[in-house]
Amino acid sequence: MTSRGRWTMGGAGSLLMAAGAWYLHGRFVAVTVRGESMAPTLLPGDRVLIRLGAAGLRPGAIAVVAAPGPARGWRTDPPASKDLSAVAWSLKRVVAVAGDAMPDGVVRRAPRVPPGHFVAIGDHPLSHDSKQYGPCPVDQVLGVVVRRF
Repeated sequence: MTSRGRWTMGGAGSLLMAAGAWYLHGRFVAVTVRGESMAPTLLPGDRVLIRLGAAGLRPGAIAVVAAPGPARGWRTDPPASKDLSAVAWSLKRVVAVAGDAMPDGVVRRAPRVPPGHFVAIGDHPLSHDSKQYGPCPVDQVLGVVVRRF
């Protein structure tokens, strides 16, 4: 192989690495946990990797959702953007998804979780979540935790 051939292969490898980094850049984000709604599982200062979007939203997963407000509950409109600074975000465990039976202790509006919603509950007993506000709309999801650092 000529030196030009080796350069081409090296260039192709660099190009593939750059393409892979570009692909991952828009799909994952690392965040630092603030607050104790997921304690003792996740504590303030812990770092987690989030896959953006609602893929992987299933019971047992931890989702990042637009935080419910004490007076208004879950937002009724989707966050304007997936910009981390645009909305107050919160970590909650997915307990049930659309079509599942509504778990005990959740504000019930139906016997089953309605389409386009899921039940989100923090691990900490004093967490503000579906216990007070009912099922969370899926369009409030920023992403799903895939790894803790």
